[in-house]
Amino acid sequence: MINTLKKLEERLAMAFFAGTSLFVLVGAATRAVGSPVIWAIDLAQLCFAWACVLGADLAMKNNSHIEIDIVVRHFPKNIRKYLAILWLFAIAAFLALLVWHGTNLTLMNKERELGEIGISYSWITGAIPAGCALMLLTTLKRLYGGITGSETLSLEGHDGTVI
Repeated sequence: MINTLKKLEERLAMAFFAGTSLFVLVGAATRAVGSPVIWAIDLAQLCFAWACVLGADLAMKNNSHIEIDIVVRHFPKNIRKYLAILWLFAIAAFLALLVWHGTNLTLMNKERELGEIGISYSWITGAIPAGCALMLLTTLKRLYGGITGSETLSLEGHDGTVI
């Protein structure tokens, strides 16, 4: 079930990224021939917002976010584990704030129209609370795994990557 949801999230992120590219191409091509399609850039913006948040959650699930460990790599492994847990708590708190404020922003933009296509601008701003909620769930899952020992947290140096 979880793998199915992750695959769905991957496909949605790819579709939104492809949509971004397609709508930018349509907007640029129609502008070049002198008959611009105004709605194409609005839809590109919508697709891009959703591609970004879904991609960020997928990167978090795959532990693919950039990590600068120039200081912490010199600490003992058990200290790095506690620091990783501390960072995950901080990330979870920040994401919870973004869900809260993003939801408020989405509700404030409910009446605002997105360009000339007639849909609510909240479809764009809604990407923030939705994406942050997904990342919050991923963070809490990783936090639980790190505390229980069922997951090796990234600051513990399991991949050996040094930037």
